[in-house]
Amino acid sequence: MFKSSSSPLQWLVGKLPVLIGIGIGLAIAVIVGQFISPSVSETQSRSNSASNSPEPPVERSPGKAQTITAAEARLARVNRTLEATGTVNAFELIPVLSQATGRQIVQVLVEEGAAVETGQTLAMLDSTVLRAQLTQARASTAQAEARLAELRAGSRVEELARGREGVRIAEAGVTQAQSDLALIKRRVERNKFLETEGAIARDRLDEILNQEKIAEANLSQAKARLQDAKETLNELQRGPRPEVITQAQAQLAQARGQVQLISAQLKDTRVVAPRGGIIAERNARVGDITSSSDRLFTIIENGRLELLLRVPETQIGQIKSNQPVRITSDANADLRLLGRVRTLDPLVDEQSRQATVKVDLPRTGGLKPGMFLRGAIVTSAESGVTIPSGAILPQSDGSAIVFLIQRDNTVISQPVILGAVLADDRVEIIEGLTPSDRIAVKGAPYLKDGDFVEVAEEEGAREASEAGKER
Repeated sequence: MFKSSSSPLQWLVGKLPVLIGIGIGLAIAVIVGQFISPSVSETQSRSNSASNSPEPPVERSPGKAQTITAAEARLARVNRTLEATGTVNAFELIPVLSQATGRQIVQVLVEEGAAVETGQTLAMLDSTVLRAQLTQARASTAQAEARLAELRAGSRVEELARGREGVRIAEAGVTQAQSDLALIKRRVERNKFLETEGAIARDRLDEILNQEKIAEANLSQAKARLQDAKETLNELQRGPRPEVITQAQAQLAQARGQVQLISAQLKDTRVVAPRGGIIAERNARVGDITSSSDRLFTIIENGRLELLLRVPETQIGQIKSNQPVRITSDANADLRLLGRVRTLDPLVDEQSRQATVKVDLPRTGGLKPGMFLRGAIVTSAESGVTIPSGAILPQSDGSAIVFLIQRDNTVISQPVILGAVLADDRVEIIEGLTPSDRIAVKGAPYLKDGDFVEVAEEEGAREASEAGKER
């Protein structure tokens, strides 16, 4: 909300009762002096008439000069300001959420107002189950790696020897089966002759024929075992097939992926700061269960704050980027800061007819979001005639005067129109004085038009002397 500053004259009117009291005292002194003067004159007259010797006439001399300090009106830089009020706001608020849902908060490591860095741990979630799962996944990965390494290394010498022995045994089995079959075939021929001669019964011949079939089956099985033994030996000699190695590689990749997944879930049990800044809100509590929508912390990015001033639409044209803003607080008289206008909100509020001016604030621990502050936006800077505030005499009709020192060391009152009150206890004079005009400062309330003055010290010379001592 816009608020106009108090006028310099109103500021000086506060001194009016003191000046009126001084004036009344002077008036009483003058009146008493008028009553005393005749009696003194009569006494001197009687004394003169009693004397026989005449005295020469004496010239009247002007009254005694009053001692004062003086100063020159001089040009100085005068800032034109526009005053407004507003609220401190965070430039960028960053919410901190938990990536792991359904997990219990076991530790909170920061409090509101703490400064944090990017990646700093803010809270810890329960990770017991995930750590056990990670151990199991790593074991499966190690097993898959060993299997793949075995396949890539090929068959060992012992395995090849066992393969060759298997082929030899299978070959012996075939030879034995062939010999048994040959023997049975000869028996069949003899028994067929004997059965024709009637020497044996038909049942005996059938038994011999059945033994022949069994021998043939045994030979087929022996040959099959020999073929399997040879293929096994060939596989051992060639090494594992490419598809077997590919399958082992896929199993290893799956095991490693499981390790990465559980590791990522375990990492999410650490709630970290995505950006450095100041903790503005801390909602995390030990024992709470996290969810994807819960805001555990809020961070003011880099601790950067801004002041949102409200300015009437009629004064928007006076505001530009980078204008200095003097900032004060009603609650803390020691708070005095200098900010800069960053931008002017392009939209005007339809209800209040005000626009928002965003002011960059310096980084200081004394500011917090939500604080109410006042800002004086320096809209322009011009040269103006200024004088010490002590030289200005407010009048009962609301005007103000100063006493100008003439060449003959007399003074005359000069009406002036006041402007801005400056920081160094000087006041701008809009009309009534020109640069280099000499005016009375200390002792000015006791003067009247035509009084003679004696300048004890020039205010400007004293200020220069004090500045030199400081240097």
